[in-house]
Amino acid sequence: MQTAPTFTSSPPTAGFRPVAVADVELTEQLPAIAPPESGPPWRAALIIGRVHGVPVGQVEVPLPEDGATSTYLRSALDAALGAAVLQHVTADAGIAAGNPDAADTANTTSISSQEPPCAVQRRRALLDAPMLSVIVPTRDRPEQVRACVRSILACEYPTDRLEVLVVDNVPRDGLTRAAVTTLAKSGPVRYLIEEKPGSASARNRALLEARGEFLVFTDDDAIVDRHWLAEIVQGFRTAPAVDAVSGLLVPRRLDTPARIWFEQYGGFSRGYTQRIFDLHDNRPTDEPLFPFTAGLFGTGNNMAFRAETLRAIGGFDPALGNGTPALGGVDSEVLLRTVVLGHRLVYRPNAMVWHDHRANYPDLRRQVYSYGAGLTAYLLKTVTTNPIVLPAFVALVPKGIRFLLLPGSAMNSRKEDDYPRDLTRAELRGMLHGPLAYFNSRRMYGRHRVPRAATRDWILRKKVDKKW
Repeated sequence: MQTAPTFTSSPPTAGFRPVAVADVELTEQLPAIAPPESGPPWRAALIIGRVHGVPVGQVEVPLPEDGATSTYLRSALDAALGAAVLQHVTADAGIAAGNPDAADTANTTSISSQEPPCAVQRRRALLDAPMLSVIVPTRDRPEQVRACVRSILACEYPTDRLEVLVVDNVPRDGLTRAAVTTLAKSGPVRYLIEEKPGSASARNRALLEARGEFLVFTDDDAIVDRHWLAEIVQGFRTAPAVDAVSGLLVPRRLDTPARIWFEQYGGFSRGYTQRIFDLHDNRPTDEPLFPFTAGLFGTGNNMAFRAETLRAIGGFDPALGNGTPALGGVDSEVLLRTVVLGHRLVYRPNAMVWHDHRANYPDLRRQVYSYGAGLTAYLLKTVTTNPIVLPAFVALVPKGIRFLLLPGSAMNSRKEDDYPRDLTRAELRGMLHGPLAYFNSRRMYGRHRVPRAATRDWILRKKVDKKW
């Protein structure tokens, strides 16, 4: 298995105070937040706000050392998320924007004892639920994969329309097999082995076995929301010809400096507004680096594809990702390739997953280094396998450098004064290493070939697409 360099140095963390993470329903009585049972008091709380079970926004609320009452939280959340709540319940009530009675009617809707329209819509989506294959690559983390799979089986989704494939990648022992065998007694879970190292190889192994109409991916360090699968399905029905869906990823806990620094680095969240991406009418005007913006389309912890589309575009590049010399980039590359080859992708924040960030600094530093290497590796792969995108990519390089280096850029604006410069240097070193790492990985795994039909169809479309 290929790994990032070993890092051991850690910046000083004197005076550190953790951040609580709370998932709350905003139309109900809010819970109080008590101080931690041990250790330093909370500095703040990251509140994930829902309306009728649908996530509508998040806000970081400063906390007194003795915790916070529900009244204190209500005041802060009304100020920060009140507009998002109103927007959701107004849409639920079918009220036209700008109606002067919207607030009163929406307020009535939020406290109604009847099932809200969004919940009815979600339930109706399951009446003709498609067959889903949920794929979880893992390696030697039986406890984590057990918790992840249990959360998938707890989703509100018909079990006869579901299969969960756990792919054990070059296992050192039989503990994961034993865990999955036990889980299979309570749900439609299957165990697979892939002996070629790399998360991409593990996922490609599942592609050979999966029976689902849609292929849904998460990782073993994630816990999925109970509505996750239903919302993924609704994502595919959001617009015509949707071939991929990604969703919201939020932190499970922010109890160490490393976990908080990862959120400042950028985290995984892509916001609470649904977006549609393609190369035609849904090209975002607020993304100057489109379609090459790193992480724009989502993350491998929470993504899904129409099975026939993913197979048609060649699956995952085995020379990218964890366990390869390239160290990362496999998820971003397959999402980018999906859009570049002319397919439509929907980012649906209603499909929410909770993620356990790296807890300690050496692991975080390796991760950031790997992300840097994976970024330049997958961009190199993109322009070398699709030379027609090269002029557009080269034209965006100056903007990309500013995006990478300027303190006020969207990439760096979340970094606070205590964010270690050492992490920034590690990411830059990873970026410098990425191209060489990708060529080394190519020698090991071979060239990833996209089927000719997909490439030919895409080139024909580009000849008439003046926007590109």
